[in-house]
Amino acid sequence: LALAAGLAAPAVAFAAEAALTRPGQLTVTAVTGELNVRTGDAVKPAKAEERVRVDSRLATGRRSLATLTFSNGAILELGPDSEVEVEELLQAPFTTALKPAEWKAEPGVSRTRLRVIRGEARVTVKRLLTARGSAFVIVTPAGAASVEEGALRAQVRMTEVGIGLCAVELTQGSATFLPEGGAAQALATGRRTQWSVEIDPVARRTRVAELK
Repeated sequence: LALAAGLAAPAVAFAAEAALTRPGQLTVTAVTGELNVRTGDAVKPAKAEERVRVDSRLATGRRSLATLTFSNGAILELGPDSEVEVEELLQAPFTTALKPAEWKAEPGVSRTRLRVIRGEARVTVKRLLTARGSAFVIVTPAGAASVEEGALRAQVRMTEVGIGLCAVELTQGSATFLPEGGAAQALATGRRTQWSVEIDPVARRTRVAELK
């Protein structure tokens, strides 16, 4: 019985870590031009060193760039005229004497979900503790990319009538992409994958096709 309890303990601990409830932190580290943060109905400009709440929308101006840092070591870079929503950012408590720049992997289990609404977003992710429940997902109208480690760029260009183009490119590391209505596929490093998107709001259906 003691042996069985000992073997079961790690599984219980991992399950508890996967059920994250505490929010992580997201901090603006650099802004060139304009960065606005929308939380609910309130919109305000953001500057370096400010923290951003989860469930906020981040939007840059036409000639603007912004960089934000997550408490799990990941970095988000927004291009001009871009908008991203922070849908989820949860992280287990951790302790480390190292600075974020020295981390080879995230210091504690975390779960992050970003939605790219328009423009371009690039994420750089430290090696995640995926075996313990960590995940970093970037959602686009064409589907969702899950990054385990490395750097990925996502671009979204959609019209008001729901027709547009999405592209993802893994510049280094490991990631998969799950298109709407399709099967997950590993992303090849250095290969830009493009998808046409047609959203039917009446039928509540999204048609996605990969462009070869």
